Amino acid sequence: MKNYYETLKKTDPQHISYVKAESDEEKKAISQFREFYQVFSEEKIRSSVRGLYREDAYFRDGFREVQGIDAIEEYFVSSTEAFLECRFNIQDVAVHDGNYYFRWIMTLVLKRNKDNPVEAVGMSHVRFDEKGKIIFHQDYWDTGIIYEQIPILGPIITWIRQRV
Repeated sequence: MKNYYETLKKTDPQHISYVKAESDEEKKAISQFREFYQVFSEEKIRSSVRGLYREDAYFRDGFREVQGIDAIEEYFVSSTEAFLECRFNIQDVAVHDGNYYFRWIMTLVLKRNKDNPVEAVGMSHVRFDEKGKIIFHQDYWDTGIIYEQIPILGPIITWIRQRV
């Protein structure tokens, strides 16, 4: 959490230049985010991640925390090894003082269970710099749905969820 808090403070729109509301850069940044995550694949990551994220960008989700474009690209590409298909259907975007909240539904087809696509509701908290590149990205979603797909571990997690 230390890195998260430090990065949140360092990228606070009150302390840095960020994309201006209702500008062409803001519209382009939102559009690029939607496009990038529409079909999340190795090809899309390798061809587009550096145009979307800044060199020193920060990314965190329920599995990992990474800093820098090389680490982000490596993490994203490695995550594609577990699935056949991953899509994010962005439902809407809320904006407040330089913070962008993308509400989405992820559909994931895992290699080990290709006949049962998994769906998850989530949200991305994103901050763009003045050029419209992502400098901060925190995803919120229930990663337990992935663990429930793992043989032996899955039924245990499901059992625990039912008891809590």
